[in-house]
Amino acid sequence: GASDPTTFNLALTGGSVTIGNNLTHLTPETLGTVNHPIGNVTGTRNIGGNLTCYLNGAADSSAELLETLAEDTDGITNSYSTTIKIGGTSAPRIELVMATCHLEIPTTSIEDIISVDINFHALPSDIDGTNELTVKYVGA
Repeated sequence: GASDPTTFNLALTGGSVTIGNNLTHLTPETLGTVNHPIGNVTGTRNIGGNLTCYLNGAADSSAELLETLAEDTDGITNSYSTTIKIGGTSAPRIELVMATCHLEIPTTSIEDIISVDINFHALPSDIDGTNELTVKYVGA
């Protein structure tokens, strides 16, 4: 959580990130004509998704993250600073930084390999904040 300084390094095998602005279009209804929107309202931004990786028993890897989240019964908040590095650790890459990210307890899938699925929800740092997600481009 917020007081846990451990850094978990997961080699991702898949996942998705969804960014929704929840737009609502304002369309007047006029009888006998094609109705066109006259404007829109932006709703609450919703950023979330899931990450998939192999179950790995190495230090600070997926097994320890699973254990940490499952055993945290005293925690009031579930807030982790989360960075997804698309393209690995070398440049060029894109980093998705979510400073206050809620992680759900991971689920495991047992097929040819044992994998871990982690659902997440990026949240702003305060009630009216807009800092759920920062996109960082790292050049060569």
